[in-house]
Formats: sequence, C-alpha cells, structure tokens
Amino acid sequence: MLSWRDILDILAVATLFYYVYRLIAETRAINLVRGVLVYLLVWFAASQLGLNSLAWILGNAATLGAFGLIVVFQPELRGALERIGRGRFQRPALAESTLSELVRALERMSARRHGALIAFERRTPLGDYASSGEIVNARLSARFLESIFAPTSPLHDGGVIVRGDQVVAAGCIFPLSDRVEKYIGTRHRAALGLSEQTDALVIVVSEERGTIRVAERGQLSPPLQPRDVRERILEEIRV
Repeated sequence: MLSWRDILDILAVATLFYYVYRLIAETRAINLVRGVLVYLLVWFAASQLGLNSLAWILGNAATLGAFGLIVVFQPELRGALERIGRGRFQRPALAESTLSELVRALERMSARRHGALIAFERRTPLGDYASSGEIVNARLSARFLESIFAPTSPLHDGGVIVRGDQVVAAGCIFPLSDRVEKYIGTRHRAALGLSEQTDALVIVVSEERGTIRVAERGQLSPPLQPRDVRERILEEIRV
C-alpha cells in the first residue's frame, strides 16, 4: 500500500518532469531528448537480449556523449537555469497598443522597402544575441523601429530583439541558417537560423521586394500582409 511519502515522491517526480519539459519545449533540445530516449531504449534492449558487445559499446559511448552534449547544448542549459533563477516560465506579454505600433511600422517599412529583422523573445532567453548588438531597453513604437531600420541608421543591418513591450537591443547578430534557397537573402537566413536554435518568433521585411514573412521553428512563411502578421502574433504570443 502506498504511503503518503510515496504519493508525495510520485507527485514531486511528475512535477519535475513537467517543468523540465516546459523548459525544453519548442527548442532544439526537445529533439535531443527524443534521440536520447531512443538511444536508451536500444541500449536497454541490447542488454536484455544478451547482445553484450552492442551493450558495451553503447554504455561506453553514453559516458563520452554526456560530456559532448553538455558542451554542444551549453546555451540551452544556461538559458534554462536563467529562467529558473528568474522564476518566469511564461512568455512575455505584448500589449495591444504595442502590437498596433508594430503593425504600423511593418506597413511603412514594407511600402518603403526598408529591410527589417525583428525577433520576439518567448521562453528561450535571447540575452546572448542581445549582447552582440546595442542594448537600448526602450518601449517599442512605430517611429522607433522605423528609425532603427532606416537605410542611414548604423544599426539597420542587424536584428532587433523584443521582450514584451520593450526593444531590448538593436543591431544584433543572429545565426545564419545552413539552408540556401532561391530568393532567400541574408536577413531571411538569419531569421531562419534564430528560429532553428530558439523558439523566437522572427519577422523579416525584404529590402528588395518589401514582402513580410515570419520565421518560426525553422520554417519561413509565405509573404504576409501586416494584418496577417498581427493575427499570427496574437496566436503565438500572449497579448
């Protein structure tokens, strides 16, 4: 018969796994977890079936692989610890007025064919990418975004990071995706690259065509109208 300690232990373990899942959900680490689970199942099956050579190889490889994974996924681990330290697991909120300012800026930049790259921080902290640019910590407004991405601005070639209603940094360097496709320029590759490595929602305005597209989870949307971008943000980011 289960005692109250056993029940408490089960609840604690279940809660731990739940929050670990929330920390890694929608990041590239979730694919790692799936791969590790498959690896452990194969290792367990090899041990149970008496495949001693295979079990020995998998067991020794697991020891070395653990250290390798810590190095490769160091940014994700640090980001998870940062979120635990902040005590925040929810996505930063975006006010309705701020969303209207964003849509207004997108309409104007698209009409003028001013290239833009705007990343919205969600669960994965973007502090490392923010530190590659200029920290501004200013409230998001249409005029402010337009001034950043004006061709004469020294920051227009980089990306902007938004956290809630605040523009955290501008002129940031985002990782480029390895995908090379026709009609995909550097801004689009940077949007894809950041969306591949984090759960950020990234908006990119083409300097050549004035089209607006959204990158998320390593996928690039077809050209969208500003009102469509608004709906996309309403679906993906809490307002």
